[in-house]
Amino acid sequence: MLILIFTCLLHIGLANHEQCVEQLKLYLSLPIPLQFAVAHRQIEMSGDWANKFGLYDMCLREENHYSTVMVKAEPMTFLYGFCHTNICQAKDFNAPDAQQIIKDKLEKSIISILLPINLGTASYTFIDPNTYYPDFSIGAYSTAIIIFILVCLGLMDPYKRLLDLFLDSEIKKPKGIIADFSIIENYKKLIDLKTIDPNLAIFNGVRSIAFMMVVYGHSALMTIQSTYQMELLLALQSQRAIITVDMLYSVDIFFWLGGFFMAFVMCESKRAKALAKNPVSILLVILHRLLRIWPCYIICIMFNSYLLPYFGEGPRWWQATTYTGCTAGAWRNLLFIDNFFHDWQLCFGWGWYLTSDIQLFIICLIPMAIYAFGYKRLSKFLVIGMIVASIIYGIYICFLYNFLIPAKNTDNKDFYYNYYVNSFARSPPYFFGLAMGMMYREFKQKEQNNLLAILHEKAKDTKFTLFFQIICYLLGFGIISWLIFGWKHAFLSSDPTYWPYWFQHIYSALCRLMFVFGVACLCLPNMIGIYDIFNRKAMNNSLFKFVAKISFACYLIHYMVLIILSYTFYITPTYVTIEVIYLFVGCTIITLIVGMILTLLVEMPFGTLQVKLIDYITKPKRKQQTLLGG
Repeated sequence: MLILIFTCLLHIGLANHEQCVEQLKLYLSLPIPLQFAVAHRQIEMSGDWANKFGLYDMCLREENHYSTVMVKAEPMTFLYGFCHTNICQAKDFNAPDAQQIIKDKLEKSIISILLPINLGTASYTFIDPNTYYPDFSIGAYSTAIIIFILVCLGLMDPYKRLLDLFLDSEIKKPKGIIADFSIIENYKKLIDLKTIDPNLAIFNGVRSIAFMMVVYGHSALMTIQSTYQMELLLALQSQRAIITVDMLYSVDIFFWLGGFFMAFVMCESKRAKALAKNPVSILLVILHRLLRIWPCYIICIMFNSYLLPYFGEGPRWWQATTYTGCTAGAWRNLLFIDNFFHDWQLCFGWGWYLTSDIQLFIICLIPMAIYAFGYKRLSKFLVIGMIVASIIYGIYICFLYNFLIPAKNTDNKDFYYNYYVNSFARSPPYFFGLAMGMMYREFKQKEQNNLLAILHEKAKDTKFTLFFQIICYLLGFGIISWLIFGWKHAFLSSDPTYWPYWFQHIYSALCRLMFVFGVACLCLPNMIGIYDIFNRKAMNNSLFKFVAKISFACYLIHYMVLIILSYTFYITPTYVTIEVIYLFVGCTIITLIVGMILTLLVEMPFGTLQVKLIDYITKPKRKQQTLLGG
C-alpha cells in the first residue's frame, strides 16, 4: 500500500503545483486496483520496496523525472526511489498541502496498522538527486588549483629527466624545491623498506593491522547506515555486529603507538640535553608536530568539503552531503579544538583522532620536559600518576553517564562527546605507550636498572626465551580474544544485568587500556631482541612495512573513499559479513593507491620543507661585524 501510493503519486504528470494537488486528491480517491492500473505502465522503473531505488539510469534516459522520498519516523527511516514524468518536481510534493494529503491518506491505510510507525506523523521529504549538487564555489576552484599545482611540482623532475633523455643530455639529480617535490625522489624513499630497528619490527604489523581495523569498522558502519532498517535490527544481535564494535580498539592502538614513539624520540640523550639547554625549543617541538599534520589535513578537508560532492551521482548520493558539510568551519579542526564544541556541527568528523592525539601530545610534553632536565624518576612517577588519574576519570565518567559495555553505548547521545572524543578519557593507552617508550629508549641507551635490559640478559638463556615467548603470546592473545568475544553473552542476553551495571561501567572504562596491554605483551619479546617467525616475518612483511609508512595519509583518505563507494551504488547493501568484506577490500585497495599519491605529493615534500624550516630557525646566526667609522 505504502509503496503503491507513492509510486502512483509520482507517476502523475501535471502542469503545475495546483494541478498536482488536485490530481493527487482525485487519484487517491480511486480504488486500489484502479490506482495500480494507472501506475502499472511505469512501475518497473521505480523501487518496489523500502531502500530500493529501481532503474535510475533508465528513468533518466526515458526523459522522465526521478525523485527519492525519505520517510522519517521513530524508530525507522525508509527511502524510496520513484520515476515519474518531468512535469512535476520534488518541490511540488514537499509543499504543505501535498504533504497533508499524503499523511491523511497513509494514516488511514492498512499499512499504517501493519508497520510499527505512525505514518500520519512521519515526515516525508522528496529529493531531486540531480539538483542536489552544491554550487561550484571559490573553495572548489581553490582546491582544484592547489591540487593542480602540487601535481605540477611533483612532475617537474620527471619532465626534466624526460627532456634531458630526448636531448641526449646528462640526467642531473634535481635540487631545491624541485627535488623536494619530485615524485621520483620521494618514491625512492617510500619504497625503501629497510627495517631500521629490528627490535621494533613487529610495530609495522601492529600499525598496519590497526589501520585495516579502522577501514573494516568504518566499512561496517557505512553499511549499517545504508542498509534496510528492519534487517538491521536483527543483524545488530548477530556476531557481525560484535566484530564491528571490536574494531573501535584500532584507535587505541594508534594512541599507544603515538605515546610510545613520542617518548622514544624525546628521551634520546642528545635531544633531551638540547631541550634542557634551551627550554624554549619545546615550542619548536610543537611546531614540528603541527607542520607535519597540517598540509595533508588541510588538503583533505578542502577536498572533502568542496570537491567530493562532485565525485558521485545517483539516487542516494545526496546523502553524502552529511559527511561533506563543514558548517561550523574548519578552523576548529586546524586548531585541534573541535572536540570542545558539543553542537554536532562536525567538519571532517573522523579527524577527531588527530585532535585528541595533538592534545595528548602537548600534555605529555610536561613529563618529557621534566625528564630532559634530569629528573627522570620524577618524570616516571608523573607518568604513572597520569595513567592512574586518567583511569579514575574514565571510570567516573562511565558511572556518571551510565556507560555500559561498548556495544550498548552506540545509541547513548552523551557517549560521543563525553567519552569517545574526550581526550583525557581516551588517554590511558597514550600514557601507557609513553611509559613503555621511556623504558625502551633507556634500554637502547643501555642504562642501568632497566626492566627490558634485565629481560634481555635473561633471554640469552634458550629455556627462558621459549618460556617468555609462550607467556607473552598466551597473555597477549588471551586478553585480546577475551575483549573481542568475551562480552558476547552479556550483549545478546535479554537480561540487561547479565553483567552487573557497576561491572559494565568499569569494563567500559578499562577495556581500551587492557586491549593495548595485550598488544604490548605481543610486542615485548621482539622489543628485548627475541626474534621469531611471528614478529620478524609475519608482522614485518613488505606489505605491512609499506602500509605503515603511508598510514597517516590513508587514514585521512579512507572515509572519503567509503563515502563514494557506499553512496554511488544504486542497490542498497545488506548488513551481512560478505558485503562488508567486499566494501572493505575495495576501500582498502583504493585507499592505498590514493594514500600513496597523497604521501608522494604532499606529506613527504612538506615534511622535507618543515625540517628545513626548523633547521633554519635553530641554526645559529652568523655574527656580523660592526663597521665603525667611514
